[in-house]
Amino acid sequence: MTTSRPYPRAQQATIRRLLNAYLRENGFHEVAEGPLTVPLPASGDVLRLTVTHASPTGHHDYADTSPHVIDTVLGELARRTGFAGSRVLRAQIDGSIDRTARYLAQPRRGREGSRADPARDSEQSVLFGHPFHPTPKSAEGFSNADLDAYAPELGVSFGLPYFAVARSLTLTEGEVAVPDDVAAAVPDGYVPIPVHPWQARHLRRNPAVRRLVDDGVLIDLGACGGEVYPTSSVRTVCDPAAGVAWKLPLHVRITNFVRNTPAEQLRRSADAARAVERLPEYEGFGIAVETGLRTLDPAVVGHDLAAEVNAVRRTVPDRRARVLAGLLDDPAVLAGHAERSGDVAEWLRRYVRLAQVPLLTAFADHGIAFEAHVQNSLLRLDTDGAPDRFLVRDMEGVAVSRDQAGELPADSPAVYDDEEAWRRLCYHAVTNQLAHVIHGIGRHTAAGEASLWNVAAAELRRFPVADRLLESPELPAKANLLSRFTQRGERPHYVRIPNPLWKVAD
Repeated sequence: MTTSRPYPRAQQATIRRLLNAYLRENGFHEVAEGPLTVPLPASGDVLRLTVTHASPTGHHDYADTSPHVIDTVLGELARRTGFAGSRVLRAQIDGSIDRTARYLAQPRRGREGSRADPARDSEQSVLFGHPFHPTPKSAEGFSNADLDAYAPELGVSFGLPYFAVARSLTLTEGEVAVPDDVAAAVPDGYVPIPVHPWQARHLRRNPAVRRLVDDGVLIDLGACGGEVYPTSSVRTVCDPAAGVAWKLPLHVRITNFVRNTPAEQLRRSADAARAVERLPEYEGFGIAVETGLRTLDPAVVGHDLAAEVNAVRRTVPDRRARVLAGLLDDPAVLAGHAERSGDVAEWLRRYVRLAQVPLLTAFADHGIAFEAHVQNSLLRLDTDGAPDRFLVRDMEGVAVSRDQAGELPADSPAVYDDEEAWRRLCYHAVTNQLAHVIHGIGRHTAAGEASLWNVAAAELRRFPVADRLLESPELPAKANLLSRFTQRGERPHYVRIPNPLWKVAD
């Protein structure tokens, strides 16, 4: 990418993501630097590309490419699938490009303050987003004014509104403590539920909410407590003074789907939080514990409204840990830390021991598969830039193998067949996380990606819990382009890609 102007830069970043998703999802796994011709059999067309960096796991770079390639790829998908998704997805791609350009063009507010807070800085530095997604910055429902007020990429913070709701209309599980000044504003017989400010405005127009207000069983307290800032997921907000984060519903389509929280997802979060309590401590590995949740009772107000008014309370155990998505959005950032540590290969070994080995151990010994993609994974670096702690968050994405479900009921939404739980772990921890880390530091240091896959495999061979991974010739990968095109964001397609660890471990 040769341009520094915001819109062309955003456009080329999106084209790179679109092309890499298309190549991955259509079996183009052996790519070399130089000219690349990609046949499009359904349309009889071809893509003529120039690869400037070829990655073993598909994180390729290209010379600047004509924007017409977007319509060419969408036309091929339309002819192949018979699904009329081109116009819808093209509009979503354009919206994602526009938002990325907006983030690149506008200096982030409060940037100097966030530099003193590495956790916040990393959460609010994800300007480009998922490297294999056609609309990584989709936010359908947000106006430009909403972006200015609520987009983490712009470094914002804001007051957090609360609803006080009659206790009889709510369900509470675990601890959902709120700041003292919020608790003091809640009348007897009511309980507080934090609400994202955009969501609060959205709900005030909802006739069902207005009826609850008129009936006196819901009181809009407005913004209370200290300021919070949005994290990389947009919907989750961090209250740094309280040391907690709130995962909140947001009726906005972000990447694949509208981010409300149905009862099944809340149940999955609660069940998974109970399951992870049985894990022993792993050296250098931590979990952002979800202490509790509160929701409107779907049996009283209906499932649709309950999915829009709830909150999951999460601890923030380490203010120096940075979300990997932020460290990798510009991969040269993470590579710079690795080089500063003095030994890039040893940096990777330490990361593998802190992150990959505990994730594999939790599954092998307890059947727990964390959804450890880069937006759920946090890495703390020491003063020399080397990894010294890894944390994982978001219990709603945890999958528990049915073979080791223990105390969880058989019908728990957190329980999966063993193969499906293993697939989820491999996709999130390896295809999404490990491959992205190795690309980031391999692409931007002299070490190189292929060499670092050798380093990672050699380190993993020291641990028997990695045998299943090392003996797998393929890895699962989410087909985000096809899933988005066919509007299957919540039930995505998957494909198989070569496992570089198997190649070097064989």
